[in-house]
Amino acid sequence: MKKIIIAAAALLLGIVSASADNDRPINVNQLPKASQDFLAAHFGNLQLAFAVEDPKYMGSEFEVVYTDRTEVEFNTQGEWTSVERRYEAVPAGIVPEQISSYIDRTDFTRGHKITKISRNRFEWEVELTNGLEIEFDTNFNVIGIDD
Repeated sequence: MKKIIIAAAALLLGIVSASADNDRPINVNQLPKASQDFLAAHFGNLQLAFAVEDPKYMGSEFEVVYTDRTEVEFNTQGEWTSVERRYEAVPAGIVPEQISSYIDRTDFTRGHKITKISRNRFEWEVELTNGLEIEFDTNFNVIGIDD
């Protein structure tokens, strides 16, 4: 019985260590071309702190962090998936018009800036300076609001 417990513990330890964070530092020029172009267009004036690659089973995901704590994440194709700014609004050029319009015309969001935007195949999510998080479906209909 003792051997079974030790074997199970060793197996669990192996699984946990195999799934440990595999991020590795990279240079920005090692990012996919689409990511490099996006960063140059929207964050070319910021100073890079670091960039990391997170290898996945199929491809890699990437994260770029600037010294002002701006964080940009990219999927395996090099498309941005998340942009977060600590002290300023995200670039207006990356926010879809439908989301900007909603923020501008709604009483409880008007005048607040978007400090984080993320997207995936199913939804968009924005975080505002007033702490609200608003989720949109792919047709930009509001599907959730959280404070």
